[in-house]
Amino acid sequence: MADKLFLALVTREREVVVDPDVDQVNIPGFDGDMGIMADHAPLLTILRPGRFSYQKGDEEIELVISHGYAEVTNNRVTILAESAEFLHEIDHERAETARAAAEKLLEETGLEEEAFKEAQDKLFRALARLETKKSD
Repeated sequence: MADKLFLALVTREREVVVDPDVDQVNIPGFDGDMGIMADHAPLLTILRPGRFSYQKGDEEIELVISHGYAEVTNNRVTILAESAEFLHEIDHERAETARAAAEKLLEETGLEEEAFKEAQDKLFRALARLETKKSD
């Protein structure tokens, strides 16, 4: 029985986190938030935009991620995300501008389904980023 997880969080642009010594990983799953600890059952799930965190001892490191996938197997957690930002990297003014633009687009009538879904995704990403402002 292992007591640590190996965590790899990557986006198209960079390896955000590669840490072989993690106690717990908390992910924003499509169907709800999940906590992953050592010896977790194998899992493959879709991620929604939201708060992502991991714990090392008494330290909790928090990020915001966009859509992606999580795989858990053999005490290894692999996260493939569209984007990932540590809380100190978030530009709240830019996120607020993106939220307003997405809401304005969603108010339009006659949007094609694909355009509606894209605007909705932009809104969800902006809201996830803005949520961190309340807890800073």
